[in-house]
Amino acid sequence: MVSSILLDQNMRSGSPYNGHIHSIPLYPLQARISLTRENGVDTLVSNPKTGIGARLKRVDARGKTTGETKFLTDIKVDNMLHAAPVFSQVAYGRLLGIDTRVAENDPDYIAFFSAKDIPGENQVGVILEDQPLIATDVVRYVGDSVGILIAKTAESAQRLSKLVKINIEPLPPIFSINDSRDAADNFLHETNLACEHQVKRGDPDKAFAEADHIIEAQFETPFQEHYYLEPQACIAQVTPEGGIDILGSIQCPFYVQKAVSKALAIPFSKIRVEQAPTGGAFGGKEDIPSETCTRAALAALILKRSIKMVYDRTTDVQLTSKRHPFQMHYKVGVSKSGKLLAAEILLKENAGAYATLSSVVSYRSAMQAMGPYVIDNISVESKSYYTNLPPTGAFRGFGSPQAAFGHERMMEVIAAELDMDPLELRLSNILKVDTSTLTGHHLKSSVGAEETLMTAARACDWKKRESNQDARWKTGYGVSLIHYGNCLGAAGWFMDGSGVKIKIHRDGSISVAFGLIEMGQGALTVVQQMTAEALGVEPARITVLPTDTDQVPDSGPSVASRNVVMTGNAIRNAAGKLLPVLKEAAAELMQCDLKEINIERGEVSNIRNSETLSFAELSNYLYLSNRPMDVLGWWHVPELDYDAANGVGEAYFTYSYATHIARVKVDTLTGQVKVEKIWASHDVGRAINPAGLEAQIEGGTAQGIGWALTEDFKFEGGKVLTKNLTTYLLPTALDVGEIESILVEDPEPEGPWGAKGIGEPAIIPTAAAIANAVSNALGISVAHIPITPEHILEMVGE
Repeated sequence: MVSSILLDQNMRSGSPYNGHIHSIPLYPLQARISLTRENGVDTLVSNPKTGIGARLKRVDARGKTTGETKFLTDIKVDNMLHAAPVFSQVAYGRLLGIDTRVAENDPDYIAFFSAKDIPGENQVGVILEDQPLIATDVVRYVGDSVGILIAKTAESAQRLSKLVKINIEPLPPIFSINDSRDAADNFLHETNLACEHQVKRGDPDKAFAEADHIIEAQFETPFQEHYYLEPQACIAQVTPEGGIDILGSIQCPFYVQKAVSKALAIPFSKIRVEQAPTGGAFGGKEDIPSETCTRAALAALILKRSIKMVYDRTTDVQLTSKRHPFQMHYKVGVSKSGKLLAAEILLKENAGAYATLSSVVSYRSAMQAMGPYVIDNISVESKSYYTNLPPTGAFRGFGSPQAAFGHERMMEVIAAELDMDPLELRLSNILKVDTSTLTGHHLKSSVGAEETLMTAARACDWKKRESNQDARWKTGYGVSLIHYGNCLGAAGWFMDGSGVKIKIHRDGSISVAFGLIEMGQGALTVVQQMTAEALGVEPARITVLPTDTDQVPDSGPSVASRNVVMTGNAIRNAAGKLLPVLKEAAAELMQCDLKEINIERGEVSNIRNSETLSFAELSNYLYLSNRPMDVLGWWHVPELDYDAANGVGEAYFTYSYATHIARVKVDTLTGQVKVEKIWASHDVGRAINPAGLEAQIEGGTAQGIGWALTEDFKFEGGKVLTKNLTTYLLPTALDVGEIESILVEDPEPEGPWGAKGIGEPAIIPTAAAIANAVSNALGISVAHIPITPEHILEMVGE
């Protein structure tokens, strides 16, 4: 179930705590579009049917539901061979040799390539250069690449890859955070510390001395597998000019372009990367495709043949990145009234064999370690440690779900210690306009934290929540409040820009190329919608092109809920260049003043005499009068004032806020936890497409339920045991329960039409809300997830 509740800043009466929820349609009710001037740029206000706030159907829905959309598994090209990875079956050891003779005797065998065949630099590390594209002397996890095997068919490639004999001298492996931290020798790299970040602000020691209560607790969160529907896949081809064309199921085409250039010693100008329709990613196709696509490109370059590689599910689960497991220690000083005075937080992460994106996860978790609360004295240390497990990398939220589990469980522990309502504790410390985040970022606008908390509380009737009556089934409620920094933040500011290319054709149709990607989240629809809004035309007139590195400049990664904010602002920038050209041509054609031109819903009119012409007629006139018909739009996140050494200042340019409240029933006989309902209230800034936002909230919440309850990822000796859906239990429709989405609009001045990101915030509060609800039901503090039936029975038994 999804609610039709939307809160707008301009419609609130009184304070959020005492005001009312306004039940209104989930789109603004403006009667028409009109051209306006805003900050020197021609823009348009909303169209209720097709513009900002409209519930548009997904443009890719038909193809994906009928099977017309072709994913890489379906795609074939001429002269194509197939590849399969050859990888270590040992968690840690010295690579002594590789024997391919058995495989070579098979008639389907074509070739095998190893590190010695790489013409450029054997390096594929995303941030730190700690990961070879193909291992040379040392293998560091079960799955570490030692080469790529090429055969005539996909089946024979996978079969023959298992016949390659790899001679490895085993070394003592390290699997846990603590063992990695405490190791005195036998380091995986120069050191076992992959990266670290910190926040040092105020005087925690003095504040602790003045606190009425000092409360400590420890929490743990586990691995999580992405389990996207479509596994890793790509096709690499050599061009007649000696370049490389890649079609891939990927999140970050520009990452792949850089990786291929480095390894193959080919300039960027000769490498074209196009994103194929992608069957899910969740962060798992940010870093990994740089490996898979580059290895396929190496084989294509040497053989001068097209190479296709698609992982089978077992291979995908063993080789690819996961969510970082966290160990968290919280020490918090509070006053008698519940005011947060000081915090000392230690976060430790399992980075796996290579750092990949651990630096980003470590940074973001540190910046958000105590949540959306005012706290002036704080020390946070976040450290990632290498182990001999598959690398942990990007996963929806980038460390925020783990940090949220820590700070929201801690808030519940504090509330219990003070015998205080958990909602009241949060309200007494919550971020508002004219307060500062834990990093000291002074907030001036778009702080919807309190609105999300109160709307969720009203929706679930918090003050009248039911109490336990049944001896067997225990009911519990849990609340979780979070903030999420939009885009890449201060640590990634240098690459936090994005582009679009808009082209008007002479028949009035419009094509848009953008630098980020569609991976199932509805990007194609919202890009079409925002372009239509910006130019004053119908969405049906617009075709959004596949993401292609030849079409737009490097727009950074499709991560961190960047798409709406980055692409939307780039569209506005491009429209600001096109609209004056359109108006000038229209005024010339209609022989009137520029100010008399109005463009809306694909019709151009003279507001003085109501004379009209179609957008197609205007477009043709643009062509005939030799005016520019395509432009590049660009937007970069504003410069941030941030002290990296101390982790103090503007960590991000703006924040999304969300509250999830969970109601659960716990069966004390079987240990089963049933999520009955989750109320999910999200500050989205401005709702571009409410239907898409609700879908993101529902999907993220379901993914969070799985992480909290059912997804118990297990290794033995570095090998994945839970390698399919028989043993790795994703939540089904019966596990998810009812989800009520509530959209709060608190516009962000720097966001396009006021919008902020939603992709990551949708998952972040869920696990903590469920853990808090289970703790509330049982009267026992939950310290780690997943909360399996065995875990429940252990707690009940204790």
